[in-house]
Amino acid sequence: MSKKNWQQITSRREFLHQCGLCTGSLVLPSSWLKMLVCAEPYSPQAGGNSRTGPLLEFRFFNSAQAAIVEAVTDQIIPADQQPGAKWAGVVHYIDLALVGDLKDFRVAYSRGIHRLATLAQDFAGKAFAELDFAAQTNILERLEQDQTPIALALNGAQFFELVRKHTLDGFFGDPKYGGNRDSVGWKILGFGG
Repeated sequence: MSKKNWQQITSRREFLHQCGLCTGSLVLPSSWLKMLVCAEPYSPQAGGNSRTGPLLEFRFFNSAQAAIVEAVTDQIIPADQQPGAKWAGVVHYIDLALVGDLKDFRVAYSRGIHRLATLAQDFAGKAFAELDFAAQTNILERLEQDQTPIALALNGAQFFELVRKHTLDGFFGDPKYGGNRDSVGWKILGFGG
């Protein structure tokens, strides 16, 4: 196995390991194991779409909230050789869901985003979305341990779990709901899309 292939596998293994840490155990569908082996590295020039900016106008989030949620989703499913949550537009899935089926979670998101912004300011002195990847990881680890009540009987740790669940839903769900742009999540799993 070449060094390049080993690095690709390691990167996806790290992602799966982090998912396991988030839930306390590594219990994932067997089809996710396909994420361990990437045939070709992902690059916008080689077939991905490199456009930046929102794909849709936000309906619930303001731009600062959207930046925070997008950064969190990018932490949960980061890009490596394959596109991550940011590229797949997961923030748009969550935003659209919050004006639709997930409207009961609006308060949780508003207060959870505020809590995350406060943690970032307290521990790093910057807005969460402005921090580098490692500093964001550190703040999210603090949030995972945070028992501070936020909303709807959720504490910081439970809010992180909520965002993690919605990130996975948006990355692997039907693209018609605003995420999984170009069916990238399905392609990673080997579905036709």
